[in-house]
Amino acid sequence: MNFRQIEAYVKVIEFASFSKAAEAIYLSQPSVSAYINVLEKELGTTLINRSTKEVIPTLAGKLFYENAKELLMLKANTVEQVKHLLGNYSGEINILASSVPAQYILPEVLARFHAIYPEIKFNVKSADTLVASRGIAIGEAEIGFTGGIIEDGKCEFKEFMTEEMVFIAPYDKEFSDDISYPLEKLLYEHHYIAREQGSGTRIWYENFFIEQNINIDEINTVTSFDNTQSIINAVVNGLGVAVVSAVAARDVINRGLVMAIKVKEKFPMRKIYYVRKRNISHSHLVDVFAEFLEREYMSE
Repeated sequence: MNFRQIEAYVKVIEFASFSKAAEAIYLSQPSVSAYINVLEKELGTTLINRSTKEVIPTLAGKLFYENAKELLMLKANTVEQVKHLLGNYSGEINILASSVPAQYILPEVLARFHAIYPEIKFNVKSADTLVASRGIAIGEAEIGFTGGIIEDGKCEFKEFMTEEMVFIAPYDKEFSDDISYPLEKLLYEHHYIAREQGSGTRIWYENFFIEQNINIDEINTVTSFDNTQSIINAVVNGLGVAVVSAVAARDVINRGLVMAIKVKEKFPMRKIYYVRKRNISHSHLVDVFAEFLEREYMSE
């Protein structure tokens, strides 16, 4: 068993395709098939169910997949640590981030970091807080950014920064800049545009609503979206009201496309976290990035 065989198997499961896996690791499809056949013979079990047209791992295949990813990450981290000893700060960091950090926070953060370490590159994928946290837990990325904490014991969450939240509404005769509206009126009497389940934003505002004695089941929710920009666009088009990140809504507020409503119940600041998997050795590049975050942002 070697790392090339393990990598081939992991890619086949991730892409659910032998041909796409072969393309990703620059091998022929027969070579990938041969690698997996060798793995199955060595392990004495079938890893992939070949009785269907889909690529579906067997029970043993699922177990091997999870451990194979850990092995590949350990290999990558070991190489990175050796590079660190040699003072080599080049390579790639994989990031999973929920929508607000991915769209409105990380671009500025990565630009500042890149100015110091120009040879370190990033691959950023967006997901909601729940999916991002689970992705970090199973090794899909080395570091994540979320708007909430998922208590599963597998990830370490560190407060990275805070952000202001704002209630926005369409610019029409129903709303006024001079009135402070009670949450109950806004949520029960107007169409509310929600974030999807699992979103850090939704977890945050529902906890706040509950603290203010709002019955979540009675909120007049008209639709939900899986990203902040779609919610803002829906408010611009008059679909309803919403709670969103102030930095995300700043441009449309300044342009007069939506109104920032005054709310009687003052919103607390929302925390943004950076996330890493517990009890593993991280690559030196991730450690350098984490040190940068703590030095440049968490100390501010």
